[in-house]
Amino acid sequence: MDKAANNFSFICKKFYLITLIKELGFPNNTTTTYKLNKSNLDKIISSNAEFCEHLGYKTKEENKTLPIIYWIPKMHKNPVGQRYIIASKHCVTKPLSKDISKVFKLLFRQTRNFHDKSFFYSNYNKFWVVENSIPVLDKIHRSNSKFFANSLSLFEFTTLYTKIPHPSLLEVLYKIIDFSFSAGNKKYINVSKKTAFWSHSKDHSFSIRSLKMAVRFLVSECHFTLGNLVFTQVIGIPMGIDPAPFWANLYLYEFEKEYITSLIASDKRKAFRFHGIFRFIDDLCAINDSNEFAISHPHIYPQELELKTEHCGDHATFLDLDISVVDGTFVYKLFDKRDAFPFFIVRMPYLSSNMPKFIFYGTFKSEVLRIAKNTLRYEDFKPRVISLLSRMKNQGGCSIKFKKCMLDVIQKHFYSFQSFSKSPREIANDIT
Repeated sequence: MDKAANNFSFICKKFYLITLIKELGFPNNTTTTYKLNKSNLDKIISSNAEFCEHLGYKTKEENKTLPIIYWIPKMHKNPVGQRYIIASKHCVTKPLSKDISKVFKLLFRQTRNFHDKSFFYSNYNKFWVVENSIPVLDKIHRSNSKFFANSLSLFEFTTLYTKIPHPSLLEVLYKIIDFSFSAGNKKYINVSKKTAFWSHSKDHSFSIRSLKMAVRFLVSECHFTLGNLVFTQVIGIPMGIDPAPFWANLYLYEFEKEYITSLIASDKRKAFRFHGIFRFIDDLCAINDSNEFAISHPHIYPQELELKTEHCGDHATFLDLDISVVDGTFVYKLFDKRDAFPFFIVRMPYLSSNMPKFIFYGTFKSEVLRIAKNTLRYEDFKPRVISLLSRMKNQGGCSIKFKKCMLDVIQKHFYSFQSFSKSPREIANDIT
């Protein structure tokens, strides 16, 4: 048994290493995304530390290293895919990277707020980025109230993080920085332990100049290791660096905004069809757009970015929603990609674990509420909650307490259960 386990472990490690080497194009330099860096490791670390100190970031001894690269499987894909991560938990640029992430979170929200007001006055959608499914559900509810559900499509960028040219990325990020700094009268962005905010103070802050310097450095000096080898990512955004999601979102946003702006000037009717486009980083959902996005997307994004159609017609899964078009209505229910895994995984806490009981039952209540908010029909809601109830009973829960939890959450958030047309006690009795 031990010998078989050791053999399996050896095969897994070998496959893992071969996959990474193939992605990095080593040793024949078969990729343009990564380059083998023959510079001395200590020299690279010292150079990075020197730049960070110039911006006020002293390097701790534990951070005097470079990130490592690893891959994780995407088990919900068929066939199983993989994602390559540059892990920067401990590295010389980590403190700077964390603060730049806070800064771009501030700039992202400022940009979103600007377009929220702009959409109110102009009725055109220039900002497609969402952080959760709430805006999608709002659009679905408005369409359902008019029985106006007619089309649904899902798209995915297959090469987003590893195909963005650095000059193009920096040009867009600089444009976002210039726009944000010109919008107010404060010249600095201060960074605290938890957030970033606009200020007149220079203390622990970024000016427009120092922010651009930091961004250029993090983009162009992305070094990482695989064993004793050092590589540099020369194209794209390193997946794993703290500000990467904000950079990817803002990069695509700039092209989306420019396209809609040009359409408003040339074809207002066509521009209005994009009011139901929602994008979560590299996943994009088009609702009731008369197939306009599928036709237009080659004219929106740079040629380097490959966008493929995942679903088209009357069904798609986006974020935590499974959506179908049925008789002029968008029927939605909770989607969890873990359901597609071909093996059992541990979900939800165990009552026997070292935690207060109210956390265990509170987790059950929050999950029931999540299912209700993301489900339209009772026939989809009921089996999902019964499955949850069965799982948590097996993990130590009490049936009587679960029933009390059900009643409590339904009474406190009855609006989320209204579409089921049942009283709180009917739902609780039916499920428990």
